[in-house]
Amino acid sequence: MSRGPISLVIVGLISLFLVTLVALGPRRLAGILPEPVIAMLERQPFLPRFGDGGGSFGDGGRLPAGTTPSDLLAAGPDGLLAQGPIAALQGNRPVFIDAVIDGYETRIAGAVPAEITTIRPISGCKLTPPQDGTAVGHVTAGESGLALGLLTYNDRTLAAAVQRFVDTYRELGTAQADPGAELAYQAYDVAVTETRRPVYLVLVNGRGNRIWNIHLAPGARVERVVLLGGDQAGVANLDPVVPVEVLPAAGLAACGIVPAYAADTGTDAAGAVAGQAGSAEAGATVDPAAGADRMAAWNTWFRDSFGVRADETRAGFDRGMVSVVGPVPGEADLKAVYAPIQGARIRMTQDTYFEIRGQSGTDDSFAGRVEAIAKTFAFGDLGYLRQGVSF
Repeated sequence: MSRGPISLVIVGLISLFLVTLVALGPRRLAGILPEPVIAMLERQPFLPRFGDGGGSFGDGGRLPAGTTPSDLLAAGPDGLLAQGPIAALQGNRPVFIDAVIDGYETRIAGAVPAEITTIRPISGCKLTPPQDGTAVGHVTAGESGLALGLLTYNDRTLAAAVQRFVDTYRELGTAQADPGAELAYQAYDVAVTETRRPVYLVLVNGRGNRIWNIHLAPGARVERVVLLGGDQAGVANLDPVVPVEVLPAAGLAACGIVPAYAADTGTDAAGAVAGQAGSAEAGATVDPAAGADRMAAWNTWFRDSFGVRADETRAGFDRGMVSVVGPVPGEADLKAVYAPIQGARIRMTQDTYFEIRGQSGTDDSFAGRVEAIAKTFAFGDLGYLRQGVSF
């Protein structure tokens, strides 16, 4: 007797599921559907892609049948912007991510590595050159949107946060010390599909803290990794025997090295400088002659260091998540295999303090440190801050 109403309920639930899937995209069902199912659904042309807001692009709009990778690459004021699931090949030619990586994921905010080894930047300005016969892969990263729950900061950062905490507490009688997004490492994915020769990776970060996640096609070999630019840097899912050298923005500046690329904006880019590691001028338009001189100097240093020109080998949009070192796999070739941050081995530089969000005790967290310092200046009672205690 109740079969009819039950059937209507089932039909209603299925309809609701399909409406949600089509309207919001597969990523809205993360945590409900398994990741392989979500990845499969994202490959369907009638469904929205990358609409989860976490390390994704766009607003969940659908990809019409016949959409090409070039359709998802836009020219912005500071360079090329990926507006969908595309990766950058050498020369910044776009390709769909699922054409080069199997099992790609963007849900990494809560990923916890199994092992973290601290490494230090090199002293001096000379990097180990590639060996003869090695393929040099040159990747650049701007904003990826793939924020990790890994934070690093120093006493200067804490002091500024304490001042904000105290000012807010005096005004409102309450305050919170949340770490800013700039303290977190952003991930960037590098798919290595070159299998004929060993690969020497030169990975250039535009700004902030970066973890480069390496995904290898079967048979791909990495000879060495060089991390340039940004504040702190690290590499995930790399064989422990592969050497890693780091020269951050401060080290590059001390060596008189300024990464400079022509901004691909669809306009006259001869005088634009983009991707200056750690520079306040990153992406800014400068005098054409000065911009050309900087790019020429960067190309000369790059060629002398690695045997190739930077402007001819770059793979990396100014906003994007994935770059590819090597060819697009053919039908008979194997793609790179996605290697998750969860449970990975990471080698990285760190600032004075390092924290895994949600894994640190209260006293060892950013908020705990800020509040403890504020209490010290308030004689152990934050209530004194409202009474005009000097800070």
